[in-house]
Amino acid sequence: AQACARILPGPPKQLFVRTLGQMALHRAGFVFALLGVALAGLWSIGFFAAADQLAAPLGSDDECLLSDVGVGVPGCGLNALQRRAISQALGVASAARGASAAEVATVPPGVNLGGWLVLEDWFFSGAQGRHVASQGTTGQGVGLPPLLKGLEDTPWQSEGLLTKWLQDTRGDEEALKVFSAHREAYITGDDLEKISSLGIRSVRVPLPWATFADALSPIDAAVYKAGAKIVPDPVYGDKASFVTVDREWLAGLLRQAAQHNLKIVLDLHFMPAGSSDGTYNGIWPLKPKFWTDSVSTSGGEVVPLTTVGLWIAEAMVKWVESLGPSELGVVEGITLLNEPGHMASIDKNNSKPFTRGEKQVLDWMGETAGLFRRSTLPGKGVKLYVSASEPSFDNFWETVAPWYMKTFTAQERHAWAVFDIHWYTAWGGCSGRTVPGGGYLCSQPVEEVRPFLQNCIEKDMAKFKRKVDGLKSCSEFSLSTFEDPTMACKDKGMLGMFLEEQLASFKQYRIQGFFWTWRMPYGSNFESGWSFKHIAGLE
Repeated sequence: AQACARILPGPPKQLFVRTLGQMALHRAGFVFALLGVALAGLWSIGFFAAADQLAAPLGSDDECLLSDVGVGVPGCGLNALQRRAISQALGVASAARGASAAEVATVPPGVNLGGWLVLEDWFFSGAQGRHVASQGTTGQGVGLPPLLKGLEDTPWQSEGLLTKWLQDTRGDEEALKVFSAHREAYITGDDLEKISSLGIRSVRVPLPWATFADALSPIDAAVYKAGAKIVPDPVYGDKASFVTVDREWLAGLLRQAAQHNLKIVLDLHFMPAGSSDGTYNGIWPLKPKFWTDSVSTSGGEVVPLTTVGLWIAEAMVKWVESLGPSELGVVEGITLLNEPGHMASIDKNNSKPFTRGEKQVLDWMGETAGLFRRSTLPGKGVKLYVSASEPSFDNFWETVAPWYMKTFTAQERHAWAVFDIHWYTAWGGCSGRTVPGGGYLCSQPVEEVRPFLQNCIEKDMAKFKRKVDGLKSCSEFSLSTFEDPTMACKDKGMLGMFLEEQLASFKQYRIQGFFWTWRMPYGSNFESGWSFKHIAGLE
């Protein structure tokens, strides 16, 4: 401790020694392992090179309170110093605005665990990934580590098609082994510890509809039964299957999150037969049919898939209601469908409609809101994140915002209903590229680009503030400046400024932000813009 402390000047040196003393008293057997992890992470993000910038006194912004005898919470000092080091590493551009690194917000309030329980091909594209949204009908998934590798010549396209291919070529048992190994290794308790240590307090967990597969038992009670391990898509059963998520295991995740002082937002990410158009819909590149097709029950009744979706949403609500106090207290909120009808407006304008219209989507969203409203969850402190996607509607703000203001009362909008958007610059006029074609070039000076990005962010977040009264969230944002990572900006100063400006705007307009995503170790081309674990120097 003394040897390490000699590197640090003034107050950080004293804090470092006091912190280790507290940790030794409270966690005697754990101190050296934690110190090793902390120092390795701090070294990788340039901590020691910037030690002279870390001498400012710790304050409430660091979520670390000092007492007369030292540090109030064991490990708090190290965590605060680590967060400040991230500010120094990514927030260097703030010096031009007269702000110290310690004053710059470089850690989002929330983060997503994407690529874990819901798969997207580009997360697993290795060194050959080229697009966030895969083009044409060709997938980018070259494996699903640790057990499935070497698919460079025949990359998989979406989760459902991958699962069915594994079933057909290797059998159910092997398919389950591949998925179980991935889920056990991709996110661990160490990840939750690191997320918490950064000061992040909310974690969004995308879930497949198959988490509540037994809600489909009216279709076939033998297939969609409690405890089923793999279930077919009710429409594309010969082409797509899904590995279920055990709900007792999921409750265990909530208990584990509680140990790290984290809150969880449970996000139902897609519905059977595809409720959006994109690789995350489970059945891409097959046509999304959730909004237009029907299925027959075992009794011969023809039921629209949108009704099946309500069965799934209701099952989710009831399961959360059934949780014990220790688990329920961790659930910050739920999303009953992520991005309903995403890309519907664009596909319609390209003569490929997959919904019956915008009213259908809004009416369905209203029905899910009614399910939540009639439950006990509003009275138990659980929020409903109402996800809405701009590419689903021709005129998003003039259509969805008035619907939302009419659907939810003022009291609901300020108590438990959260209007949830996603915001990216990887597409459109605010993108930045290494070649001409975007709003700016990656080679431009950071402070020359700053006002341009400030305007992009301010325009949309100010509109969000004007159009929606009540709780607000942006449950997906990133540092990607262009959807093709080979032409996106990689400079840490540029990306640090971009992160700083997004977080400043979220704070100004009281918008809860969730970075997409926590880690992406098998999509190396995308890590600099999409993996916060990588950005923080922890991977």
